[in-house]
Amino acid sequence: MTLGASDTLALLMAPDSPLHAVMGRRALEVAPLGISLIDASIKDAFVSQLEQGGNKAALFDRKTLLSYCPDAEDSIARPLDHNPALTALLHRYYDFAVQHAPGLDALAQHAVSQHLMDLMVLVLGGRRDATELAKERGLAAARLEAIKADILARLDDGSFTLADFARRHRASPRTIQLLFERSGVTFSEFVLEQRLLRAARLLRDPMHRAGKISDIAHLSGFNDVSYFHRAFRRRFGMTPSDAKAQQAEG
Repeated sequence: MTLGASDTLALLMAPDSPLHAVMGRRALEVAPLGISLIDASIKDAFVSQLEQGGNKAALFDRKTLLSYCPDAEDSIARPLDHNPALTALLHRYYDFAVQHAPGLDALAQHAVSQHLMDLMVLVLGGRRDATELAKERGLAAARLEAIKADILARLDDGSFTLADFARRHRASPRTIQLLFERSGVTFSEFVLEQRLLRAARLLRDPMHRAGKISDIAHLSGFNDVSYFHRAFRRRFGMTPSDAKAQQAEG
């Protein structure tokens, strides 16, 4: 990947394999899943893949980034993965942004871009006021999306608890509760809504048409089938059996 001249700085994120970058006279090896800041304005700068796998890059306006992190250019072509947890969070939020940003409106896209900038401020170390704002805004948003993704990956586990996610994400249960509450929904409400949506999808799936309603409930993380029936009817205005029959008729 050759970098064209522009007034941007780029965050380079390596995949599961290392990258080799050249910035003028400086060469850089980026370790697997590592990150580094590169200067897109350096003539003939380039990044090469040492093994298979695609690298990722997020571009930041130089002037804006320097307004938050005056010393950012001192970090160009240097490893930045000194905080593994933050590095992993940045990778996950970047993937979230790439997947969902195209479907967001302009205001939401701006918010996602700002959250990525906030994470960069925390990686690079910015002015005190910028760092505090980044923690409250970008870091909180990225942590919330990481927790949501983890929940969705484990929806079929009807035994997980808030305390489980607190341990997995190295946060207190109250911190996680606050992250969800600030987004307008509680942890329990989010989990219930996602389980009900999964159940609705499974009931529409021809592959599960011959299955039992109790099996659908368990696959969606409901240990109590009676509660599943009540919650499903409150949410969709019909029983799971009605939903299944309706799909079969369609």
